[in-house]
Amino acid sequence: MNAHSRGNVWWGPAPYKSSAAYRPWLILNTPDHPFAETECVAVALTTQQHTESVRVPDEAWTVGGSRKQSYVSPWYVTTIKLHTLDRRQGQLSAELVGAVIERLHEYIPART
Repeated sequence: MNAHSRGNVWWGPAPYKSSAAYRPWLILNTPDHPFAETECVAVALTTQQHTESVRVPDEAWTVGGSRKQSYVSPWYVTTIKLHTLDRRQGQLSAELVGAVIERLHEYIPART
């Protein structure tokens, strides 16, 4: 398994901040991404709970973890260059990643 594959959490730059900031990102794409060797589709992790966020229970970390309670923000999605990711935090379970993708699809349905 590639370290930049679906389910991995990496620290990288946070766009849209007034000053340089880093945050953890959950990688969602598969090797089918047209530029999978250089970039990935990811959603943000945070320690702030929002109504629509997905809670990350400790047991969802299959590798690594977090000292603080984490949440995934499925609406905060971006394409990020792999070379900008600089520290792997771990990997989340396929079940949790699936739940995040389902939530994202609520915002971006395949059909309307």
